Amino acid sequence: MQDDQQEKGQFYHFGPFIYDVDAALKIIRDVPRPDRLQEIDVAVWARSLGVDKSPEETRQGNTIPLLVGDFDEEYARTQADLSVPLVFADLSREGEEPGYMLIDGVHRLRRASVEGVEKLPVYLLDRAESLRIRDVKFYR
Repeated sequence: MQDDQQEKGQFYHFGPFIYDVDAALKIIRDVPRPDRLQEIDVAVWARSLGVDKSPEETRQGNTIPLLVGDFDEEYARTQADLSVPLVFADLSREGEEPGYMLIDGVHRLRRASVEGVEKLPVYLLDRAESLRIRDVKFYR
């Protein structure tokens, strides 16, 4: 991925890793995956990512900004579409059990948490798919 490409699309940054969310969504569209459309427990994931906190708590630093990044509370409460599945990438290494990270849908997760929704649909990318959409960039 080049820097000019990153400005045009939707990306999720985690440490040195950059996940191309648009490429993930294309994989999901192109490869049927009814067996990988699952549900998550909203309360558990919202708590683990800190999006169960009020905006005041978030401003006080009671969240994990490394995982959540830029967050628009107004968008989450008014425009996030809960019918669109979230997307999780598999961060595991060869031979490990899958370990997933949310790469698309934090605003939907926040809205679901605020509205008391118990479950949300999610797509799980497998390890190979996750590696295809991941780039590494070290910042100085």
